[in-house]
Amino acid sequence: MMKKGFVVTAIFVVSTFIQLVSQIVITRIYGASLELDTFLAAVTIPSIIVTVVYGTLNNVLIPIFGEKQTKDPKRYESYFISLLFTLGILSLVVSIVVALFSFPLSNLLYPGKDSHFINTVSQQMSVLFFSIPFAVIATILGAYYYVKKHFYQFPVAQLFGSISNLCIIIVLYSIAGIWTLITGFIINLIFQILFVLPKQISFNHFKFVNIKIILLAWIPLIVGQFMLRSDTIIIRSYASYLPTGYIVYLNLISKIFSIATSVMTIGIQVLLLPYLVEYFAKKKYIEAIQVVNKAKIISIGMSIVIALSVSLMGPFAIDILFKGGKFTTEDVKITSSLIPMFILPAIGWGISGVFFQPLLALKKYTTIGIISTVSFLFALLSSFVTNQFFGSLHAISVGLIVLLFTGIIGSEIIWQINKKSLLKILSSRS
Repeated sequence: MMKKGFVVTAIFVVSTFIQLVSQIVITRIYGASLELDTFLAAVTIPSIIVTVVYGTLNNVLIPIFGEKQTKDPKRYESYFISLLFTLGILSLVVSIVVALFSFPLSNLLYPGKDSHFINTVSQQMSVLFFSIPFAVIATILGAYYYVKKHFYQFPVAQLFGSISNLCIIIVLYSIAGIWTLITGFIINLIFQILFVLPKQISFNHFKFVNIKIILLAWIPLIVGQFMLRSDTIIIRSYASYLPTGYIVYLNLISKIFSIATSVMTIGIQVLLLPYLVEYFAKKKYIEAIQVVNKAKIISIGMSIVIALSVSLMGPFAIDILFKGGKFTTEDVKITSSLIPMFILPAIGWGISGVFFQPLLALKKYTTIGIISTVSFLFALLSSFVTNQFFGSLHAISVGLIVLLFTGIIGSEIIWQINKKSLLKILSSRS
């Protein structure tokens, strides 16, 4: 398990490096401009949805695919194909519907901006929503490989997707302007699909399958994970009250911290869930508890070290890597001044996914949804109050800390309750 974890982490590190290069290129090309502020505002909800799809659908399908493959291996492939088409078509319909609400959504999220900003954000957002079906299809294909214990295919696909995005930005930015970023966002997902599409499976025949069980499990997770991923909404919504460029500054710092901490724990998350599902299915509760404890300790240690390291090296890295083109010395100074407010949230980004894994393996989807919703509501309330007394920047910091750590503490409380129940079952058998 540890060897595979290191390999998966290494792949994600390379992929993250490519994303960092993309961030550098974008920052130097567009600077802290209104144009880039607008794109970041437009991509907020679509990017959260894509991230939520990756995290939640994968967690729902792995147990279902694993059970289907074990109990009915002959029909597993046909079920997989039918589910792929069923969810793909459903997600396309959803993307069309949500695209129609782009304008009121933009108006709600960015009250500090004028009508021109809102209209531009709405236009870009309506296009970006069509990334949803591609994200759904890519995630289903990724789950297909994870169940077969082929842990490398999907991370490698995401790596190639990041490379394609970078190439598109470099080649087309002088022709298409800010729309290059929109094109790259969608083509990135298409490349992932092409890379993980199983060549040995025939896609000629399929039928619509009943997805009620999947939706009942998935919807609470979508709600919960969307709430947990709403950190970006908190950041960019309150940034709309700040001068032009602050959406860019805050995005840059949050990306550096979240990527640095989460990439170091993503290997743990990818491997932990399949093994926990297997341990719980085989009633190996002691082994499951030991793995969970070890994963949490490692993720906490790694997240603290990375967060502190980034906070110390961040100003120098920003000056060396991002200064140039349209990103000026003054932009670097403002960006670096924002680093301290993201240290605690960075630790939360690194460990939150790991802390929720045991509940996912136990299929506590509704519980996760409740925890995440409560966390989001507390974050909204605390950030709103903070904004009234201390301003937008403090509101962002407080909102992120409350959002992340309420979820982490809540998930740990529920896990401890379930752990006691599992140990009681073992003691009653002995």
